[in-house]
Amino acid sequence: MTAGKLNTFVWLHPSQGAALRSIARANAHAEAEWIASERERLGIRPDQPTPESIRLEAFALRPGTWPTASHLVETAMRRRLSAPDLAGPWPPFTPDERESQRLSGRRPGTPNERFTDKVAVDIAPDVIASAQLAAYRISQPVVAQLRAENLIGPSASRSRAARVRREELQSQIFTVGRIAREAINRLTASQG
Repeated sequence: MTAGKLNTFVWLHPSQGAALRSIARANAHAEAEWIASERERLGIRPDQPTPESIRLEAFALRPGTWPTASHLVETAMRRRLSAPDLAGPWPPFTPDERESQRLSGRRPGTPNERFTDKVAVDIAPDVIASAQLAAYRISQPVVAQLRAENLIGPSASRSRAARVRREELQSQIFTVGRIAREAINRLTASQG
């Protein structure tokens, strides 16, 4: 885990995970080639360690030149969160709302989409907090509508019409995962 970052799992469709990993692998390969060329330029033998100065320079260049999956996802999420539909401004969480964010499990109304791949990434806490707040504020009226129409909860209507309406409303729900997946989709589309 990177210092100052939150280790986060993002559940993805396999194609999204494969595309993200492909970009990250290509970046890691380019970084390794750069380090090898620097070693060669300095005449460092294969049995000698890479000097700290080269390692530090590679580390400093990595986020902008050879971003890892974590760098890619964090940057893509920042871009996605700056889009007009997510940018806010949003009222901050109340103490009760903030406490509810700590609860485990699915949020009310989260779509029943299936994801079979996951990626572990280190993301800055401010990005996660912004995504949580945007997702909550955007989804709040939709979740209220789901409750008002008795479409979620233990006594929810199970009729065909109710299922169709629930799915229609659930498609409007935002989660941190959805924001990350949309960000990854935009990233991989721009790289392809």
